[in-house]
Amino acid sequence: MANLRAVTGTIFDIDETALHDGPGVRMTVYLKGCPLTCAWCHSPESQARGPEIVWFETRCVHCGACVNICPQRVRRLGLIAPEDRARCTLCGACVEACPAGALEIRGRATTAGEIADHAERLMPFFARTGGGVTLTGGEPLAQPDFAHAIAALCREAGIHMAMETCGFAAWGTLERLVEVIDLFLFDVKHPDPAAHEEHTGASNEPILANLRRLIESGADVIVRVPLIPGVNDDEATIGDLARLVVGLGADRVSLLPFNPATGGKYSWLGRPHPMPDAQRQSPEHIARLAAICAECGLVVE
Repeated sequence: MANLRAVTGTIFDIDETALHDGPGVRMTVYLKGCPLTCAWCHSPESQARGPEIVWFETRCVHCGACVNICPQRVRRLGLIAPEDRARCTLCGACVEACPAGALEIRGRATTAGEIADHAERLMPFFARTGGGVTLTGGEPLAQPDFAHAIAALCREAGIHMAMETCGFAAWGTLERLVEVIDLFLFDVKHPDPAAHEEHTGASNEPILANLRRLIESGADVIVRVPLIPGVNDDEATIGDLARLVVGLGADRVSLLPFNPATGGKYSWLGRPHPMPDAQRQSPEHIARLAAICAECGLVVE
């Protein structure tokens, strides 16, 4: 396992007390990088593979310290102009100079061994709640060697492993993880290939092919559907999606209500919120969608 411990990757957060990323209390590890560009992404700081500086506007006192200290002269108050981003070396000078803590580097390099050691310290909590470790992102399949190494080390220690994935990768990449992941939380965002590509930047065809092969491999899979207002949360689309995944062999689904509270993250990166007026679906609406899934033969979790 020594060579696995040395495998490196980039993460942007660790949550030691996650409750919705698999059974029990989870240590959720957020990996950087994603091949999709979902218009509603709730973690836009996860999309880029490398570290990046984020700006918390509400903390900024507009003192100009970040501008004055920047050795590349690309820093503006809080943000870097888009045309200057390539020149930023992520030296961290502006972060250190900010008296209000309004700047932060999101994304750091670490090793699989460090993550596994962190998880082992939490094993008493996992044992009491039936929890474990969940890899998410971003997209774990964007860093397959790193994800595999973490999962293999944690499994060796007796820790339950889950992985949240959009499923967009070569089958061989996903297949390799079947031996070390106990539970796949597999996103299916839209049943129509054209609509899926319009909203995520990629067709759903390789994703659905991977879902079918994953289920056929005997892996434990829960299909998850992020409900996006005006995109996939109508009854007809959910009915089509439910019938589609049942035809691929799925038997469980989790419907994830839209979370409008994550919109502030776009300001961290100086980007406009793509869905500023979207709101969480009502409990009654979600109940109707759940009933449709159940009628199609799915257990709704």
